[in-house]
Amino acid sequence: MKRWGDGAEDRKESLRRFYEANIQLGYDMLRSWRIYRRSFLAVVGLLLVLFVSTISFFADEIAVEHPYRNLQDTEDLWSIDYEPRRAHPFSEECDWHEQSISLTTLRRNNEMSVVAESDEKVGSDNRYYRDTLTVIEFIELNDNIGYSMNMSLLSIDPDNASIIHVSQELFDNMSHSTVWITYEYDNSDMHVEWMPEGYQRCIFGTNNQGQDMFSKVLYGSRVSLKIGITVAMLTVTIGTIVGSISGYFGGRTDEVIMRICDIFFAVPGLILAMAFVTAMSGIESFTMPVSFMILFPLFFLAFIFRSYSVSTFTSLDETIESLKNSKFSLNWLLAVLAVLLIFEKITGMSSSWHRLFDYSESQNWRLLVSMLVIVAVTLLAIADKKFIQKTSFAGAGQRLSDSMDWTNPWKYLTLRTLLIFTAAWILWDFSGTSGDEIVIIKDFDRLWKIQAALIFTGWPGYARLIRGQVLYVKEMTFVEAARSVGAPSGRIMFRHILPNAWAPLMVAFTLDIGGTILSASGLSFIGLGAAPGTAEWGILVSESRQFFLDDPHLMLFPGLAIAATTLGFNLLGDGLRDVVDPKNRR
Repeated sequence: MKRWGDGAEDRKESLRRFYEANIQLGYDMLRSWRIYRRSFLAVVGLLLVLFVSTISFFADEIAVEHPYRNLQDTEDLWSIDYEPRRAHPFSEECDWHEQSISLTTLRRNNEMSVVAESDEKVGSDNRYYRDTLTVIEFIELNDNIGYSMNMSLLSIDPDNASIIHVSQELFDNMSHSTVWITYEYDNSDMHVEWMPEGYQRCIFGTNNQGQDMFSKVLYGSRVSLKIGITVAMLTVTIGTIVGSISGYFGGRTDEVIMRICDIFFAVPGLILAMAFVTAMSGIESFTMPVSFMILFPLFFLAFIFRSYSVSTFTSLDETIESLKNSKFSLNWLLAVLAVLLIFEKITGMSSSWHRLFDYSESQNWRLLVSMLVIVAVTLLAIADKKFIQKTSFAGAGQRLSDSMDWTNPWKYLTLRTLLIFTAAWILWDFSGTSGDEIVIIKDFDRLWKIQAALIFTGWPGYARLIRGQVLYVKEMTFVEAARSVGAPSGRIMFRHILPNAWAPLMVAFTLDIGGTILSASGLSFIGLGAAPGTAEWGILVSESRQFFLDDPHLMLFPGLAIAATTLGFNLLGDGLRDVVDPKNRR
């Protein structure tokens, strides 16, 4: 084994390559930006996306009204005070408040003044409270029936503008038990400082519940961006995996996967999403068995150790020769067992793995069982090479010693190393879970159901797209060269094919974010998405339909937000299409 000083040259060379790779990355990004900025519309799209992302990130600081968490701490709720209801943008009514004054109570307590207070609000501790208001001037005074009264019957305390005095005449008039006073108060907390004087209040108006539309549109950007990016990332991931397998292996595997995709394409996506959301209406939390969730990091680690053992114990020439002569491999047995385990968990069937893993809830026991599976897969791979493919292990000891070279840690700065540590941490964390199930999403509300429905209906499009790219790239000479030197299928797929097939996938991903936001808003609009009262653009448009003729601004601003965000991502995708076009990169 090498000593630390023996690896000085290797460390120097690794650092040199790392530095050159970053220089090349910077050059590629600069060249891509020069191509991207040629299109004015693409730059506009980028600015729109950055603008929406910025206001979403700083919504807490920009908004003048904020939601509160309910008692279960499961969702954001908005206070309803109905004042002012459906006020137009920049309306002076947003600085007015109507308050009742009980003369009966004042006479009983022998008092002639009241404190100007807001309606009841809900604090961060879910307790009701009232703010003390500072009165500027009286607007209107009415009796309990609604008739106007002389405003001189009330006055503002000259020393404290929060106190309203009742005149002796009104106090002694027993024909009135309650009066209503409308006054202008200091509402600077609900003003935006960056608007011109006189246009700082309710810049988008208020809805039918008296809530500030500007604030709800801002918070709605968070919901829409979360749905769009989350759904797009997961659909791309699932579609890439499925499409890569279909395109690379071909044959019956390709036929089965493509026919499944055809089933999804036979039904309109929005209709299928509606059916999926309806089917999940009774699900309140999303949980999975621990024994099933542990299989994903377990399979990954087993695959890594299997590849490491095969590459270490066999030489490159022996591997190539065994691949040419072997007609059967135990690897197919592993694949069949993996599919059976997943199928048993999906269908709810009991399995020996489930009984073995859940024999004890001890973390040590579950880790031991997992390690035994990894060791068994590794030994099965070695046995496959030794007894089935008749591969010689000559020189395996020296290759094993050379692979344990810690004198150059820079060579381990790869995505593979990060994935190994991530999978190991997930395996450790899941093994320590008490009980038989893992709570993936504690509160599986309607917004999560939208995302699940769009993921369920969206992956076939990406699968077909990446399949076509894989079919094209896998016939190129560099893939044939990698296959001829014995590179495993996983390495060929993820290290050679996918990096050369990502360009249209990235464009489709960007375009799909806007489409996902539009689909989610459509589901909310028809009542299958966000719950009523939520700050989500689709539900805001839906709630404003009945007031469209009299108050079109209620639909205008959330509709413009949907249009601008969707247009921004579409223009961004068009610009990226120009960047990845080989004709523009010459």
